[in-house]
Amino acid sequence: MGNKKDIHYNIDKIDKIGARFNLIYGERSNGKSYQVKHKKAVEKYLKTGKRFILMRRLREEITTEKIEQYFNDVDVAKLTNNKYNCITLYRKCLYLSIFDNETLKTKRGEKIGYVVALSTEQNYAGASYLDVEDIIFEEFMSRSTYLPNEANKLMNFYATVDRKRLVVRLWLVGNTISRVCPYINEWGLHKIISSQKQGTIEVKELTDVVDGNPPIKIALEYCMSTGKSSGTIGTNAKMINTGAWETKPQPHLPDSYKNYKCLYRFGFQYQNFKFLSEYLTHNTDKNNTVWFIRPYNKEFDNNIIVFSDVIKQSRYWQRDIYNISIKNDKLRNLFQTFKENKIFYASDMCGTDFKQVIDFIVRR
Repeated sequence: MGNKKDIHYNIDKIDKIGARFNLIYGERSNGKSYQVKHKKAVEKYLKTGKRFILMRRLREEITTEKIEQYFNDVDVAKLTNNKYNCITLYRKCLYLSIFDNETLKTKRGEKIGYVVALSTEQNYAGASYLDVEDIIFEEFMSRSTYLPNEANKLMNFYATVDRKRLVVRLWLVGNTISRVCPYINEWGLHKIISSQKQGTIEVKELTDVVDGNPPIKIALEYCMSTGKSSGTIGTNAKMINTGAWETKPQPHLPDSYKNYKCLYRFGFQYQNFKFLSEYLTHNTDKNNTVWFIRPYNKEFDNNIIVFSDVIKQSRYWQRDIYNISIKNDKLRNLFQTFKENKIFYASDMCGTDFKQVIDFIVRR
């Protein structure tokens, strides 16, 4: 065990693909941010003079203390041959600076980048960022807080910065917190995300809305685990330590699946997540009925009832499981039994995804 080699993340592989939109995700403290802010921010400026934008979701996240701390692990003195020794924030701009240990004062030098909050993207609509070629969006995955129409806000800001030059590259960096994310949904990445293996890079190409333009590349890297433990415990320890998707414990069937008989099947589809729900009765006790939910990767048949945030002109495509538009009392009564203490999941990941993605409250 003592000879186990630690793995350190390197951005070079995904960088060589040349995609304009890059998603990099994995365990916490594996070097993602270190690589991006060095190679796509500070070092790139020193080599080319091109500036960068550091983006956070909320205005409260771009305080001077938080942003300057973010750059604390950059060895500015070494990179600049001791011309500067730190990076400072002033009026939402980042500067290479020199801190004097005797006077305890800091003198700003070259401007190397900008800091913005996505929540205020509309305030930048008239700004000029022709000196920028990279946008770094830190912590793009969240446990709970996303902005209304967040993916569109990001694209509006991207358009402001790029100004149809098609040169600006976007780097979305995050931990494997939740697969229920507006970028995964909006950009149609769920199929890739749900099956991608650690240590791999997947590329998706989208047709540009303007005829004649090359396809738009989206590169996704699920970082290899570092092999190091943080010593944490609890339900999210596997995410922190290994990069496994964060889940919460979910109820599993109290008996083996083979000991149940399926009476009915229904579907759920929200934000491109699909689940098959089975209403089961136990083989030895017909009064012992449960709902069993598992992931589903196929298209739903036209004759199966699906509850979804997608609107279709079909009597089988419903919005509210507790108030269906189908005039069938037997079905209505059946769906009233869809309650928390009767629902079981194929895995913790399945249950976590389901509860995060649905747009209704499961009754108790």
